[in-house]
Amino acid sequence: MSRNDVTVGKILLNVFILIFSLTCVFPIVWIAYTSLKTLPEYSKSALSLPHAPTFDNYLKIFKYTRFDIYFTNSVLVSVSTLTVVLLIAFVTGYFLSHYKFKSRNFIYAYFMVGMVIPTQAWLLPIFIQFKKLGILDRPFTLVLPYIAFALPTAIFLMESYVKGIPMEMEEAAIMEGCSWSRFMSSIMAPLCAPILSTITILSFNGSWNEFPFALVLLNSKELKTMPVALTMFSGAYTTNYTQMMAALTVAVLPVIIIYLLFSKQIIKGMTAGAVKE
Repeated sequence: MSRNDVTVGKILLNVFILIFSLTCVFPIVWIAYTSLKTLPEYSKSALSLPHAPTFDNYLKIFKYTRFDIYFTNSVLVSVSTLTVVLLIAFVTGYFLSHYKFKSRNFIYAYFMVGMVIPTQAWLLPIFIQFKKLGILDRPFTLVLPYIAFALPTAIFLMESYVKGIPMEMEEAAIMEGCSWSRFMSSIMAPLCAPILSTITILSFNGSWNEFPFALVLLNSKELKTMPVALTMFSGAYTTNYTQMMAALTVAVLPVIIIYLLFSKQIIKGMTAGAVKE
């Protein structure tokens, strides 16, 4: 194969990747600039750029639909879920990877079962259980199942990653007088930054975008989250597309920010533990 053939092949590959990347980015760009249109302008052409960009749609969704409350609810639920998941996964993954005890395999298998059962299969049992316990429609109602659904994957990733960190580091730190809590926070946490970043993205994205449980387990409008709030822009006969696009832009913005903050670490974290000696 000649050098020219290799160069042409690389160019074609890069062109294909560029086109594929544009198809991924364009929907987000389209939602953003469509949110700056008026409804009549959108009706004339859905793909054209706005002639006179306006932020009226954003003002209306926060003024007339209490969107700020739904946004705040999603932030509180997602941040609470993420905090608990990171703490439990960090400690549990470390113990499961570096310590051998009697129930270790059972505990690990117990968490891994959660990865193979679809979350939707738990919707009815959780609804019935929460109803009997009287914890439906509470501020913490969604946090409990979200933590349970995020933990199996988080612990699996954490346990696989920590296996590559020598146990001797803890022994050396303890011999130097370092307490276990300080060892975990000052030494292990920075070393586990890639996998913790991956868990952050996966857990936050999962709880932020979750819809079925938020719809079924909550009844009060004051407790509704963003995914449920987005349905209010569609009626039986009409849909306010421009306001919906404004709401979608607000909804997707935190996810994009979280991803951009931790994107450098996600590939390293996801591939950690894939190759063992």
